Amino acid sequence: MNYLSLDYGIQKTGVAIATSPISEPLTTINTKELFLKLPEILTKYQIDHIIIGNCPDEFVAKLQIFKLPVIQVDETLTTVDATKLLLHTTQSRRKSKIHEVSAALILQNHLDTNIFPSL
Repeated sequence: MNYLSLDYGIQKTGVAIATSPISEPLTTINTKELFLKLPEILTKYQIDHIIIGNCPDEFVAKLQIFKLPVIQVDETLTTVDATKLLLHTTQSRRKSKIHEVSAALILQNHLDTNIFPSL
């Protein structure tokens, strides 16, 4: 199974993937362009499930066009944790990577607790 995770934001959305038990940040996309770029990502990585943190119900409903299971998860403190993980970088790099690292943390938490709990 291959997973895609989204850290939804009004302006930017972080994207992460997992094609193994380990998630990895992929990119940050302008939220207005997200539905133009998602089809290519879903195909390229052969995604089977979409994992998403807190977001508006309309956004989740719009994801249904991809005909993949969409699982909403609690993303409490992922931005705080992502910021801590990026403290070794410059402030501008941290700002550009925060969403995709948050998406990776959302996905890793889901994998650790639901898919691969014994690893």
